Amino acid sequence: AADHVWRDPNVVIVVGGIGTAPVRTGGWIAGHDPEFPPAVRGWALPSEEYGIDLDEGESTWLRAAQLARLGARTGDLVWDIGSGSGALAAEAGRFGAAVIAVDAEPGACASTAAAARRAGVQLEVVEGRAPHVLENLPEPDVVRIGGGGVDVVVACADRRPARIVTHAATRDEAEAVCTALREGGYVVECVLLQSVEMDTGAWSERERSVVFLVSGSRPDRAP
Repeated sequence: AADHVWRDPNVVIVVGGIGTAPVRTGGWIAGHDPEFPPAVRGWALPSEEYGIDLDEGESTWLRAAQLARLGARTGDLVWDIGSGSGALAAEAGRFGAAVIAVDAEPGACASTAAAARRAGVQLEVVEGRAPHVLENLPEPDVVRIGGGGVDVVVACADRRPARIVTHAATRDEAEAVCTALREGGYVVECVLLQSVEMDTGAWSERERSVVFLVSGSRPDRAP
């Protein structure tokens, strides 16, 4: 540690000692303490748990699918690019992962910080526009892209995280993202997700969401 040139972070905390097995070699420890269960059971929580309105790209069931594909865990560093309300970033932190949430909008950065406080997790919020703001960030293990287009996908693929997860509103956009991931060395999966939230009192449709879920995994990275 003394001989290493630290780019980011510039503070190193060593956790554990003799007889304590590391969580994962070279991993991160942040987010929620896995020794203590969260106050609210479950994940991909509804918007009222965050006290905010979520847009279409942050629907409960889309977040559930994204989190499942990310597989964020203690020891991981997660990039959440285009964090929006911060709901996904906060939930990744509840899994014990370290999270860097990136958004170009000051209001979204403030919302992400508030969502983290409400969820009882710690994360770093970076205000800036991807892909340029990503250049000085530490190397991620998994990445969720909430917005930014193909250029952001290519920039993230160049950093070679184990998994990249994003979504697209149209088939053409999904095809472009899949091509970029495949050319970056990823095995690609694309699923069309449709969810319909029902009012169980009147049994009427309350909200409908249709979106392409795109995920890529690197065969040369450890699971």
